[in-house]
Amino acid sequence: MKRIMGAAVLAVALAGCHTTGQKITTLDPGSSREQVIATLGRPDAVRTVGDFEVYTYLARHRSRLSVTHTDYTVVMKDGHVMQFGPGLAQREGLHGVMIVPPES
Repeated sequence: MKRIMGAAVLAVALAGCHTTGQKITTLDPGSSREQVIATLGRPDAVRTVGDFEVYTYLARHRSRLSVTHTDYTVVMKDGHVMQFGPGLAQREGLHGVMIVPPES
């Protein structure tokens, strides 16, 4: 009985956690740097590509059995979100950046 109750409590606790993928959908183009960090936390990587600031967030799976992951990227210019989503940022031409979706 204790195992069943423990499993139920753990399931409820994990159900209340939001993944990076769920949190990133609450961003809007034009969101500020502060809003991004308040929503997603500190990025796992930050780099500059031309005039753009690129934040990378690694998906954090709660299951030890999970073998897949998705990286999420937020591209900002002048401290505001230009684009965001799953995938990694890649230079596009001389003055642009695009997010390349992960391969399925």
